[in-house]
Amino acid sequence: MRTSEWIQGGFAVILALAAWIRQLPAGRRWVTTMLAAFAIAAIAVARLSAHFLAPRQVSILRDWFPVVLMLVPYWQTGQFFMGPNEKIQQRLMEIDRWLSKAVPHVAETFGRFTRLSMEWAYMFCYPLVPLGLAVLYAAGLRQYTSAFWFIVLVPTYLCYAITPFVPALPPRSIAAAQSGASKPSKSRVFNLWILKYGSIHAISFPSAHVASSLAVSIVLLRFVPVAGVIFLVISFWIAVAAVAGGYHYAIDVVLGAVVVLIFGAAWFFHLIPSTLITAPAMALAAAL
Repeated sequence: MRTSEWIQGGFAVILALAAWIRQLPAGRRWVTTMLAAFAIAAIAVARLSAHFLAPRQVSILRDWFPVVLMLVPYWQTGQFFMGPNEKIQQRLMEIDRWLSKAVPHVAETFGRFTRLSMEWAYMFCYPLVPLGLAVLYAAGLRQYTSAFWFIVLVPTYLCYAITPFVPALPPRSIAAAQSGASKPSKSRVFNLWILKYGSIHAISFPSAHVASSLAVSIVLLRFVPVAGVIFLVISFWIAVAAVAGGYHYAIDVVLGAVVVLIFGAAWFFHLIPSTLITAPAMALAAAL
C-alpha cells in the first residue's frame, strides 16, 4: 500500500474507533463506521484493479484516488458535532472582533467585484487539490505524487483531528440567526448551497480549506515554482474569502496556515526524512 493509502485508511479507522470510545448516539457511530468501511473498501478496490487493468493504468488510478477519499474524514468528524460549545464559540467571536480593530473587515472595505471574487475564490478551494496534482502531471513530475499527497493530507487531516474538540458554528450561521441579511449574490448562493448539502454545518478548526490549498501551493513552489506562485495567490485569496464571507473565524484561517507552514518548512529544510514519505508503505507492505 502507498503511504497516502495508509494515511487515509488509518485515519478513517481511528475516527471510527473514536466514535465508539466516545459513545456517540448509535446512528452517528454507525455512520462514522460505515464511512471508514467505505474508505477501506475503496482502497482495496483500487489495489485489486491490478487484476483487470494495465500496471500503468493502476498506478495512475492510485495517484488520483486520494481525491475521492479526502472528504471521508471530514464527514466523519461531522458526526462528533452535537451542537456548538457556547463558551468556545463566544471566544472565537471575541478574537474576531479584536482582530477587526486592527484589520478592517474586507467585505465592507472593498467593492462588489472584490466580494464576488472572494466567493469565486472560496468556491475554487474544492478543485484546487486535483488541479495541483494535474500541474505535477503536466510538468512531467508524476514521480513526486507521493510527496504531494503526504504534504497535503497530513496537515489537512490534522485539522480534521482537532475539529471535534472545538465545536462551533461558522460566523455566517450566527450572523444569519441574529439579523436579516441583504440579498446574496448568485455566487454566494451557490457556495451556501454546497455547504448546506455537503458540509458538517460546523467549522473545521483549524481551517482545512486553508490548510489543503496552502499545502498544494507549497508542494508546487518546490517542484513547479511558477505554478506555485499562482496557487499561493489563490490560496491567500481563499483565506481572505473564508473570513470575509463568514465561512470561518479569523483564528481558524491563521492556525490552518500555521499548521501547513510549520509542516512545509520542516519538509523544505529536510527535517522530515524522505523515507518517511515512502518507507512506511513499503515496510508495512513487506510485513503483510
